[in-house]
Amino acid sequence: MRAIGVQMSERDTRWWTLVEVVDWVRGIHPNATIGEIRGALQGWCASDRIRAHGRRRLYSSDRPLPMDHHDPEFVSFADHHSRLQSWFEPISADEWKDLTFFARPIPKTGEQYHLAAARALDQLHSPVELRSLSKYRLAWKDIEFWRDDVIREWAVAGDVARQDDAKREPLSDAAGRPTAGGARLRLSTKGASPLSDRDLHMWYDRRVAELRARRETSSGEADWEAARQQFPARVTRARVRAVRDQLAPVGWRKQGRRSPRIAK
Repeated sequence: MRAIGVQMSERDTRWWTLVEVVDWVRGIHPNATIGEIRGALQGWCASDRIRAHGRRRLYSSDRPLPMDHHDPEFVSFADHHSRLQSWFEPISADEWKDLTFFARPIPKTGEQYHLAAARALDQLHSPVELRSLSKYRLAWKDIEFWRDDVIREWAVAGDVARQDDAKREPLSDAAGRPTAGGARLRLSTKGASPLSDRDLHMWYDRRVAELRARRETSSGEADWEAARQQFPARVTRARVRAVRDQLAPVGWRKQGRRSPRIAK
């Protein structure tokens, strides 16, 4: 491993970039999406099953930012008010519980920012970054994963997926709707702890991105129904309400229980 505090030089091939992880995973799971691979990596890193490191962003203030990642100024604020360490530092499992992947949107001509943001996490065009859920800011960049951990965990996941294939339930997207035929491979993280705040935050963040990409909104009641479908018997209404208060766009929180084109 690179030692803490050592300047970057020639790459250590024992560490894999996200591109290398995706290429290897798709060699055994051809239908896996980049978004699914990111999600599995995040869960395993937070469970201390895959080691990762990266360059930390250093800010002059530790206060949460007055904006969230849906704001078009989110990236430029981080770039102008932080600096990147020149060395790689391990990212602890505990810190991963407050982190989620972030991909810089690259809007197409005439495309709205939130639509580009919804696409970005399933692409590999931008640097691999992590944002802090509690501080509303970019936290890490140039993330790499320990190769042997990645190979071990996906080999186990592949065995579990094959064993469970016959009894697999239809997959659903983050908005709570079944995907086409449920045929896409589910990347198993069997053995993980009961639903954590990080997992709930990650699911709700994806839900917001998917609904905004379809130009839809969601009420508190619709969020609760979608969460119950996604996490049967694993989440309470109070927890869904709390994550909605923290992560939902301001307009959604103002609209009350009813809104046009409510997502189910």
